[in-house]
Amino acid sequence: MKLALAAALLLAALASRAEDDPRTLTYVMAADVDTLDPAWAYDTASLFVVSQVYETLIAYEGASVDRFEPRAASVVPTRANGFISKDGLSYAFPLRSGVRFHDGSLMTPEDVKYSLLRFLLTDREGGPSSLLLEPLLGRSTVRGPDGKPDPEVFDELDQAVKLEAGALVLRLKKPFAPLISVLAGFAPIVSRSFTAANGGWDGSKAAWISHWNPAKEKAALHERACGTGPFKLEAWDRAGKRLLLSRHDAYWRKPAALSIVRLQTVESARDRRAVVMKAGADVVQVERRDLAGFKDLAGLAIDSDTPAMEVQNVILFNLEASASDNPWLGSGKLDGEGVTPDFFADAELRKAFALSFDADAYIREAYSGRAERARGPIPKGLPGYAARQAPWPYSLEQAAAAFKRARNGAVWEKGFLLPFAYNEGHGERRLACRLLKDGVARVNPKFRVDCRPTSQSKLLDEFRDRRLPIFAFRWVLDYPDPHNAVHPFLHSKGYFAERLGYSNPRADELIESAAVETDPSKRKALYAELQALAVYDAPQIYTVDASNALVRKAKVRNWISNPIFPYGSLYEVNKTP
Repeated sequence: MKLALAAALLLAALASRAEDDPRTLTYVMAADVDTLDPAWAYDTASLFVVSQVYETLIAYEGASVDRFEPRAASVVPTRANGFISKDGLSYAFPLRSGVRFHDGSLMTPEDVKYSLLRFLLTDREGGPSSLLLEPLLGRSTVRGPDGKPDPEVFDELDQAVKLEAGALVLRLKKPFAPLISVLAGFAPIVSRSFTAANGGWDGSKAAWISHWNPAKEKAALHERACGTGPFKLEAWDRAGKRLLLSRHDAYWRKPAALSIVRLQTVESARDRRAVVMKAGADVVQVERRDLAGFKDLAGLAIDSDTPAMEVQNVILFNLEASASDNPWLGSGKLDGEGVTPDFFADAELRKAFALSFDADAYIREAYSGRAERARGPIPKGLPGYAARQAPWPYSLEQAAAAFKRARNGAVWEKGFLLPFAYNEGHGERRLACRLLKDGVARVNPKFRVDCRPTSQSKLLDEFRDRRLPIFAFRWVLDYPDPHNAVHPFLHSKGYFAERLGYSNPRADELIESAAVETDPSKRKALYAELQALAVYDAPQIYTVDASNALVRKAKVRNWISNPIFPYGSLYEVNKTP
């Protein structure tokens, strides 16, 4: 409560500053921040803030997805410079000296090793730890067969993550080509002393299990931060969905041009436009369908074709929803007033919903025709994208036949009431729900879909608790490789699939084979089969491939939007008076 009160007072005081102050940037976002802990964060809004406050070993160079530059490390390892071993199993990162944390203390090599171990050992359910656990240990979690943390994991990681002669050395179980890309986005450097002083892990073997898989609010860095990045946290008003950053003047590079960054979440697209009209925002996230409303406003630059490396507005089915006191299931029965926890375990039912979704209308209304049908979970532009893969058509006749086959005809006879969750302020997801609602109702008036907007943080909490039977979301790729597009949705241990009860042995086999395949043509064939499987088995409805959109004041310069970081980077930004 004290932190929220202090944040509100500080933010209110700064609100009186002139809006044209070239040192202050006001950024209006569509989704709220879920957490500030870099070992817990795995949503785009949270990762955006984390990336301004913390630094990783290396980073993407500008808007490139295949060129890198050093950050906490002083060199980007390659085979050519000798910092990647010939067998691809060892990566050495010489570490930069003279880097200071936001509290003034110097970053040490021990801080760097601690940060990676903390990222790996936190292993919160549904979190990002698996991105590095898999290449380093050949396992996706630190849990043992009993579901509890394996005590031997600490020693294994202590050998896989070493400090040698001023360098951090990573030793892999098997070659993993995307490793550099993973490290460019994850495992940022935190202060060991700051984290421990705030109740976090102290780095010891004896204590790590007690800090494994923490609840979000219990994570040591959930609402506080001490990184080495260009901006530091001043205040976070969680209730007001406002966050304040200030420039890190002791940053090892030239300090940022901006001295203050104010982040404000405004879910309503109409309200975001009003903020721009009142000159209260410098940068605003905008849906493509709302761009026309900004074109008549003077002094704006509209970025309408920002590349998107994401699976956009996918509709996800839960095959094993939690049955315990779950209001999202209504009656919890197939009686016309709810759905059963395993409602979507029937593949015929999933296909019936896919056949009821009018994707062409979705493209017209949500994207003004400037999008195309998704061909599966692999977005256009990535190797393995199968342009010839046909999605399910919009066919109410075929949908009716599939609904009649589902549950031996019980669905057709009884009907259902199905709550559909989506983020507040995302009109394109609201439209996806409405189109699906209209489609199934046209098939059978007993079929009712209830569109329910909710905040992003609430939606994520409900998803993690396995309560949502159906919802719309997106997946921004962690790194630009098709493995990171298919694994979350189709692998039984994937981010979405595991929590939504989807398991297909053939999908697991294809994903695991493609991850180690080095022949591009063979890898492409494996991903083509995966895309066909994804469409046919319909664990999700893949909607569109489209670019991102952003509106900013024309005086906001040097804006860089990397496809992996669609919210942008603030370090390079300046405002001309």
